[in-house]
Amino acid sequence: MLVQTVDELNVVLESLRAARGDHQWIEAKRARSALPVDLWKSLSALANAGGGLVLLGVDEQRGGFAVTGVEDAAKTSAEVQAVCTRAEPPLRPAISVIGHDGGQVIVAHVPGVPRLQQPCHFPDHGQVQFTSFIRVGDGDVQLSAGEVDDMLAARSQRDDSRRPAPQDGQLSRAALADVFGRRSKSRDATLRRLGICADDGTPTLAGWLLLGDGPAARSPLARVACMSSPRPGDPAGARQRGVHIEGTIGELLDGVMEWLDRELGVVQVSRQGAMFDELDFPSEALREAVSNALIHRSLSPTSESTTISVRVSPSTVEITSPGGVHPGVDPNQLGLSPLSTPRNYALVRLCGQMTSPRGIRLVEAQASGIARADRACRNAGTAPLLFAVGPARFSAIALRGRLDVGGVAARWPSIETGTDRHRLVAFLERRQAVQEQDVSTVFFNTPLDTVLAARLLTPTIVEHVVPILDDLVSARVLREVPRYDRVAWTLADRGDEQPPGAVRGSSTRARRKDNVRVLLESLAGEPSGELQPRDLDLGLSTRGTRDVFQRAIKAGLIESTTDGLHDPTRAYRLTDLGRRQLSLRGH
Repeated sequence: MLVQTVDELNVVLESLRAARGDHQWIEAKRARSALPVDLWKSLSALANAGGGLVLLGVDEQRGGFAVTGVEDAAKTSAEVQAVCTRAEPPLRPAISVIGHDGGQVIVAHVPGVPRLQQPCHFPDHGQVQFTSFIRVGDGDVQLSAGEVDDMLAARSQRDDSRRPAPQDGQLSRAALADVFGRRSKSRDATLRRLGICADDGTPTLAGWLLLGDGPAARSPLARVACMSSPRPGDPAGARQRGVHIEGTIGELLDGVMEWLDRELGVVQVSRQGAMFDELDFPSEALREAVSNALIHRSLSPTSESTTISVRVSPSTVEITSPGGVHPGVDPNQLGLSPLSTPRNYALVRLCGQMTSPRGIRLVEAQASGIARADRACRNAGTAPLLFAVGPARFSAIALRGRLDVGGVAARWPSIETGTDRHRLVAFLERRQAVQEQDVSTVFFNTPLDTVLAARLLTPTIVEHVVPILDDLVSARVLREVPRYDRVAWTLADRGDEQPPGAVRGSSTRARRKDNVRVLLESLAGEPSGELQPRDLDLGLSTRGTRDVFQRAIKAGLIESTTDGLHDPTRAYRLTDLGRRQLSLRGH
């Protein structure tokens, strides 16, 4: 999103005031007479997160984002350029000077650093592991040693699956016999050629994870942590259930799928006049997500103590693996791009020739698995898998259950009849309903953009979904959401939201401030001391209510009762600071 005019700047400022905080891709600094000493951290964070805007001459204090201006625009612009040249790799921001009623504002468009050149860091402030940052929400967070190591490994195209197996790790004779036969004269040469063993005959990590003798006893790489939240109808006080599944990659794939078969609900689906019992999310898509996690996870030395996790809640299934996608893959094109670059080439190559103990292929044809999973989701009436990509973390999120396409026509009479339009809106309604249980930013990186819209309507292409999205905007069903790197859409505000073009003034800010107080007072008066967003009636839209909770969280006034992002029991309670604030205000 380019910001080069006063009108464009005002749109950005209004969105910041509405959120009462910086965006994922915007950092505002007062910088009246001098650059902030920590500006380099924000530059590194934005560059490693795909790019963003730095606004200088804007005061964030108390969410006001007032334009205070810079004293010397030319000098400040030159100083920003100078800081950017000290980055590794150097940054080349496009810098605009915008005259505003409050003064001159410097807008620096910070480009995202290509993933093969990450992490962007500042050597003059220290070593790479201490000067590399990433944007998380509205803050700049230092990358961990493991995240930096994964990025540096990607730069060198290092294949960690070719690393030696643990010193006492051995291949299973029974597994070798099943794959190669018991008397193969050329077996040793074949093992070296396939990358199962190194030239000296010792197992590689890839070979050991596929054909090892009890690998879980020696490494967390051969374990998956499976957790399930309490189900509706469970006794009060029921706790999260968890198991660890252990074994080779094939055994892990079978074990996780068997566990999901037990944990997920079964629904009856009518096809061609016959009824079938199926899971509430297609097994084919879940298997693709689990297989990808097992095969494409980070195998770097700094990540080998971290296991893959599978979390089931009544609303979602979330499969998370250490390590982001390979730098050669554009995460925004997952499922549509015909090319794929694997992280662990030796392991992927081996998996393409093997099956699990149950006979399931470990890897389908390269780059075709997600597209096939999307078609299965469309046929089953569910949303496709959503992908949340971090610098050293990758999550595939399944929204359980069919989308309520049939109910969209009654709720949105302005939508032209057509299943494609209804399916897009039904997805956004479902996504919003899940977010009511979780006011965190877990879905921030999974917006409805043209790529996700095309995956929802598969088989189709991006060019075909753009007119559909435009029609829904014209019908005031959807609205565009400003993002730095692309356009996204969400449900239009309804009911109590101000009409288009209205300017939020001080009265609106006062109303929002009072809503936080109502939230605190409601928590103080609640017998359990806890509330979920859906339990609080503020007279606002769902988005407005979530905004109130988010502001209270950022201010340190409330906290979550559980760490599970999709835990249906997740609620919020007062912090000590929130209680003190109520006491000081005479509650």
